[in-house]
Amino acid sequence: MKHLLSFLAYSIVITVIATGCGSNPNIEGARLELRNKDYPRALRNINRALINDPDNSEALVVKGDIIAEMLSDVSNETQRTEYIGELNGAYAQAVLLDPDHLAYITRQRSTLYANEFGLAMETFKDAGLLAGRERANLFDKAARYFRNASMISPDSINALINEAHAFYNAGKAQDAVDAYESVIALGHTDRELFIYLARTHELMAMELSDPETQPEHYGHMIRVLKIAKDLYPKDEEIRKLLLNAYSMSEITPDALPFFEEVYQLEQQNPVFLYNYGTLLLRQEDYEGAIKKLSDAISLDSSYVNAHFNLGAAYVNHGVSVDQQYQAVVDSLQRSHTQNETNRLENRQSLLKQSKDELFNLAIQHLEITKQLMENDLEDVHDVCHALFIAYAQTNQRSNAEEARVCASQPIN
Repeated sequence: MKHLLSFLAYSIVITVIATGCGSNPNIEGARLELRNKDYPRALRNINRALINDPDNSEALVVKGDIIAEMLSDVSNETQRTEYIGELNGAYAQAVLLDPDHLAYITRQRSTLYANEFGLAMETFKDAGLLAGRERANLFDKAARYFRNASMISPDSINALINEAHAFYNAGKAQDAVDAYESVIALGHTDRELFIYLARTHELMAMELSDPETQPEHYGHMIRVLKIAKDLYPKDEEIRKLLLNAYSMSEITPDALPFFEEVYQLEQQNPVFLYNYGTLLLRQEDYEGAIKKLSDAISLDSSYVNAHFNLGAAYVNHGVSVDQQYQAVVDSLQRSHTQNETNRLENRQSLLKQSKDELFNLAIQHLEITKQLMENDLEDVHDVCHALFIAYAQTNQRSNAEEARVCASQPIN
C-alpha cells in the first residue's frame, strides 16, 4: 500500500505540473509575495512564469490579482490607467484560455469597478469645492479615474457620462466632446447630454482665435441639436441653442426653414428677429431682412446690432436698386422709340426715388448705430464706411467726406 500511495502521489504531482497549476515555483512565489503585499516581487515572479509559459491561464489570473491589489497604493491616474490596461489584458486572456475563470474574474471586475468609480466620484466632489487651476486639475484627475472605470467595465454608461462631465468642468473641451459623442453613439438620449455637448462646441467656437474656423464648431452644434430636437421637439432650451447655432454658422439649406418654423413662437423675441433678419441679409433677401430687423428694433429701440444690420440691409438694397438705375441710364443713351423712351424715363425716375429712400433710411439707422457705439466707446469704422456709401449715393458730399475720414482713422 505504501508503494501504491507513493505512486499515486507522484502521479498527482505530474498532473499538476502538466496543467500549469500551483506547483510552478514562480506562481507559488508570486502568491506568497502577494499575501505579504510585496507587489514588485510578486509581479517579477509572475512575469517569469509567463515568460516560460505565456498561455498559463492560472498565471494570468494571478497577475490580474496582483495588479488589482496594488492599485490601492497607486494615486497617479496615468499610472493607474497603465496598470488597469495590464490587468484587463491578463484577465481577458485568462478567460479565453480557460472559460472556467469567467465567474471569478467577473466578481473581481465588479469590485475593481466599484473602487475606481468610487474614487472618481470622491475626486469629482472634492474638485467642486475648489477654484481656479486646482479645481480644473482635480476635475481632470476625476475624468481619468472615470475613464479607468470604463476600461474595467466598458458597458458602464455612467462612468462614461461622468467622464464627459468631469472633462467639461476641467475645461478640457475636446476631451469632453469625445466622451459625450461616445455616450450618444451608444444610444444614450438624455437631453442634458445633448445640451452639454452643444454648449461645449459653442465654447470651443467662442474661444477660437481664428474666426474662420468657428463655423465648423457651430456646424457640429447644429448636427447635435437637430438630433436633440427630434427627440425633444417642444424643448425651449434646445430650440434656442439651435437658433443660435444656425445664426453663427455658415448658411445651411435647413436654416431658413427652421427659422420659419419657430417664427410664431419667437416673434416677440428681438434677438430671434435680429438673427432671422441677419440670416435673410446674408442670403441677400433685403426686403425680408428689413422687415425682421425693423421688428427687432420696434421691440428694443437700443439694439445696436439690429440698427447696424438694418442700415446695412438698406445700403445693400439701395446698391441693388442703383444697379438697376444705372442699367436704365445706360439704355437711355441708345436710340429708342418715343414710347420706349418715355417708359425708361419713368422707370429711371421711380428707381431714383426708391434708391434715395433706401439710402436715407440706411443713414438714419447707421447714425443711430454710430451714436450708440460712440457712447459705449466702441470702434465705429465699419459704421462710418457704410455711412460714406449712403451719403455718397445721395450726393451729401460734406457728410460723405466726414464719414470717409472717420472710416480711415487708425484704430487705437
